[in-house]
This record gives sequence, structure tokens and C-alpha cells, in this order.
Amino acid sequence: MSNKEAIEAFARKRPEARAIYGYGSGVFKQAKREGNGRILTDAIFVVDDLKDWHCKNMLLHPSDYSLIGRIHLSQRNVDRIKGLNKITYFSEIKDGDYTFKYGVTEVDDFIESLETWDNLFVAGRFHKPVMEVTSEEKIRDSIAYNRKCALIIACLFCDPVTTRKEIYNKLCGLSYIGDARMAIAENPHKVENIVNGSFDIISHIYPLSNDFLNPDKTQSLFYIDYEKLIAHFNELPINLLEYLYKKNTDFEDIDMLRINVWEYLVKKNRVESRVQIIEGIKTNGIVRSIPYALAKVRKRFSK
Repeated sequence: MSNKEAIEAFARKRPEARAIYGYGSGVFKQAKREGNGRILTDAIFVVDDLKDWHCKNMLLHPSDYSLIGRIHLSQRNVDRIKGLNKITYFSEIKDGDYTFKYGVTEVDDFIESLETWDNLFVAGRFHKPVMEVTSEEKIRDSIAYNRKCALIIACLFCDPVTTRKEIYNKLCGLSYIGDARMAIAENPHKVENIVNGSFDIISHIYPLSNDFLNPDKTQSLFYIDYEKLIAHFNELPINLLEYLYKKNTDFEDIDMLRINVWEYLVKKNRVESRVQIIEGIKTNGIVRSIPYALAKVRKRFSK
């Protein structure tokens, strides 16, 4: 059974979703397999109503939920259920030969995150390769816009003369800038492993044919035209632009622009990653959270 078929089979047993995506090292090959052989299959379900979806799923699959998770999801305040990152995650879910971690988010929240960057936890995940299991055009358009913006920012952080691989490293690393988990529970070579293992897929997603990138004859080197790059900044997500305006950013000053964008990413990723640790305990409970956390730590120290 392929990874896509496994996710499809898992999804068929659960309430309907508008879109389903698979991602991570259990779905895409990485340059070095992390951890001790344990493979976790990651998926995201995009649904119409988060609480209604979970109410139905709790009847179908009560074992997906810890006691603390059921209590948390029974709250009347939907915003508290969603949390800052607007997504609920459940880990260590066994299904045949597979172990899943899946997140559930509402379609309106999902699209808003991708198009405004009010939340980078979800948007950052979709800078990197994802496997579409099922989707629809509006969602695909939001993902494409999110990726276009990520490429602009990644190129801002690159040297004037750079390589395809370096652009992809910067791009796939955006969501980890300031991430609290990178210091204690993530493999420090995570970004490099993603890019090396999925280079062809990333090249298909990001062909680097933009007007601000001038390749040499072999397309091994790229010359960044910062003037043209900055001309695209008015297309960036509103939350980032508002932050830059509040900082009185001089858009013609590349150094200032880099510093302020970097600061924005650090602040967003740091807060959202810390919050997600707490939210994970709320939905999964301590018993399920410990094996997942230990697996992350093992990845950090794996060779």
C-alpha cells in the first residue's frame, strides 16, 4: 500500500473533509531517515466545522481521543478549542501497519492562514512538499499564493549570487526560524534532509522562473535582482506588511528589510511553536504526548 492509499484508507473511516494532505518524513523521502525506524504518517484534514467534525469522529473512533482531549473538545468556546494555531492535532493513532499524527482545521481558518500569514504554523507547513490526497481549486489557489510569498522571502535572505539548493534551504527553513522546538526536539539537519530528499519535488513546486531570478547558462547559479524582488513586496500577506509598516521599514534598504522580516518570523514561530506544545498536551494527554516528544528528541540526536 502506498502512503497516499494508506491516508485515503484512514480518511474513509472518518467524517468527510474538504481537503486532505499528507506530509513529513513518513510520506516523503528524506536524505537520512530520522529516529529509530519508527515511521509516523502525518496528515492534515481541512473541514467545514471543526467541532462538528470531532463530535462525529469521537463516535466513530473514540480511541483517537484521550480523556483530556475529550474534555478539551467539549468546551463551548470554539476559539479555545482551535487555539492560537487554529488546528487540533492527534498523535499515536494506530491504523493497521501505520501510525498517524493528524491535524484538523476549518477551511476558512486554513485559507486565512495561507493568505494573510496571521498564523505561520499552518502556512509554513505548506511552504514545503505536501501530498494532495483530495482538495479543491480554492484551496489549491491559496497554497500557490502562500508558496509564491515564501519564495520572495527566501530570496530576500539569499546572497546576490546563490544556488538553487540554497534558495530551497532558505525556503524550507522559514517556518523553523525561532521555532522553540528546534533547540530541544528537532534534528538540526532537518531542513537539509528535507531538501536533499525531496529536491526534484521541490524543484517542480518552485521552478525558479521568476523575473527577479536570473540563472546562468547551466542554471547552477542564480543572480537575484533585489530591485525587482522588492517590487513584489506589495503582493505579500497583509500581516507581514502591517508589521513592516509599523516598524517604519525602508523597503529600499535591504539590510533593514531582512532584519525586520527575520524579526517577524522569529516572533511568530517562537510563540506559535510554544503554544503548540501546550495544545498538543490538551488534545492528546500526557500518555500520548510523551512517546511523540521522545521520538522527536531521538531524531535530534540521530546521525
